[in-house]
Amino acid sequence: MMESNILIIVEGSKTEPNFFNRLSDVFALKFDIYCLETNIYSLYKKMKEIDFNGDIKDVLSEIHPNKKEMLSKKFAYTYLIFDCDAHHAGENETRTQEEIVFTNLDKLSEMANYFIDETDPTIGKLYINYPMMESYRDCDDYFENEYASAMVSISKLSSYKNQVAKKKLCSKHVDKYTKEQFSLLILQNLYKLNLICGQKWNKPNYKEYSRYSDSANILSEERKLATKDKVLSVINTSLFMITDYFGNRNGFYEGLNLRFTKQTGDK
Repeated sequence: MMESNILIIVEGSKTEPNFFNRLSDVFALKFDIYCLETNIYSLYKKMKEIDFNGDIKDVLSEIHPNKKEMLSKKFAYTYLIFDCDAHHAGENETRTQEEIVFTNLDKLSEMANYFIDETDPTIGKLYINYPMMESYRDCDDYFENEYASAMVSISKLSSYKNQVAKKKLCSKHVDKYTKEQFSLLILQNLYKLNLICGQKWNKPNYKEYSRYSDSANILSEERKLATKDKVLSVINTSLFMITDYFGNRNGFYEGLNLRFTKQTGDK
């Protein structure tokens, strides 16, 4: 019997639900997961209209009136999982790509500063993937040091999925991922988090992780890269749902290490 419900607000109708359902299964989360597909900029527009002062479920009900029954449920945790997707533009766009990027980063910044509490069902917690959800498999193995240099040029954001499709990890469906393999992916992105925020390619200690992993903090560092070098550093922060959920209870965070590499690595 499930203990409670989790609401995950996502942009994709297939990739994200498959990913999070498998993640929940392998880590034995005792929750029913409900994924609601919506567009981050549509949500931003609605939230901006009410000055970011309202129940997110009410806002989502306006966007998706056919989902009111789902949204009427009680949720123990609410997560928003969105792509940075900084190349997004509307119809009849006249701005340069760089202008679009920084406008959208501004919008993401407002959202990152508001959606900060996954335990508050009226708010939720935002996780931003750079540049998008597919970053979790932008690698040839579940942990590789080459991930340290994984970057994507702002000018090539629209072709990122094609770039990732060439990676070896794309040949294995996420439904087949094991707990150990997910643990390595989490660890790899913890290393990347520490590189982005602490300039070190290793796992941050738990105190550092708690500080670095704030969505607004990561966004600030990514914005610096975008300004200086016209790139985004590839990182999948949605995996941090697990490290945030378990924390270091029973040594969970400290136990994330490379001990499974030989058993699970697909060379």
